[in-house]
Amino acid sequence: MLTKSIVYNLIQRIGSQRRHASKIEAEALVEMPYIKYLLDVFRSNPEFFTVFKIPPEVCLDAEVIYRLFADQFLMLRMDGDKCFEQVKMLKQDAGIRYFFQCSANFYQVCHSNPEALDLSSFA
Repeated sequence: MLTKSIVYNLIQRIGSQRRHASKIEAEALVEMPYIKYLLDVFRSNPEFFTVFKIPPEVCLDAEVIYRLFADQFLMLRMDGDKCFEQVKMLKQDAGIRYFFQCSANFYQVCHSNPEALDLSSFA
């Protein structure tokens, strides 16, 4: 589900932070039209519930999609090493935010040379 533009937005946001841990608004990374598109795809293809391990009784809404993104962010790797030590989705009154605890190596690359990251594997 992650796209090149989402990962690029993430790298830019982390590059603007002064700490390894940061909170970033979900909509700053993933635009709402993409969330709506994914909701339509999931609703029209019940097999996605199985693939993404979503219990069938769960009411499919934007929050579920944002949780899936949190799982995918946590799986990101650079040169075989995890990019994040921790990723949490935080639901707040003002909306949804992600809490990212970056690995030292990924944080350093986002600050010093983000162009060095090979994003060619993303669509």
